Amino acid sequence: MNKNGFTLIELIIYAAVFAIMAIILTLFVFNLIGVQAKIKISKEVSENSQRAMEIMLQEIRNAQGVYTTTSAFKSHPGQLSLITTRDTPTGEQTTYIDFYLDNNNRLCLKREGAEGKAMVSENIKINNLVFNYLTTNSAKSIRIELSATYIQPSPKSAYQATTTLISSANLRND
Repeated sequence: MNKNGFTLIELIIYAAVFAIMAIILTLFVFNLIGVQAKIKISKEVSENSQRAMEIMLQEIRNAQGVYTTTSAFKSHPGQLSLITTRDTPTGEQTTYIDFYLDNNNRLCLKREGAEGKAMVSENIKINNLVFNYLTTNSAKSIRIELSATYIQPSPKSAYQATTTLISSANLRND
């Protein structure tokens, strides 16, 4: 006797195999989404930190000097005030530029006579900003320690990232 069709046991086995494959595929997709989120977060904190560091180093290289009265060195949160001839107000020879943390621990840049502007996105918080003023007989330089963390409303620590950068630049010698 030749029957065409499936037995109940065959149907149950096929359904179980299909369910297992569907679960594996679903877990793979969710894992892939999580990995992409982690990469995006790491990239954002890294790019924000690097861009902020590059801006500070560029301004230090072009600065005439350090305004030590408002600068805070060797501790967190540090502040750096530079005397510069770049982007001076009309009729002025020099101007000031400040790097500091605002009340939300975001790194800001403030030019004299202007509002401070955040240098990092709102999800990036600076947990360490230390400036060191190094002087020798021939050169003056600033060393910057910057540590930034991506803060997301999600309580999952998997969706957070931290980066630390340390660099220095010499002040312009005119």
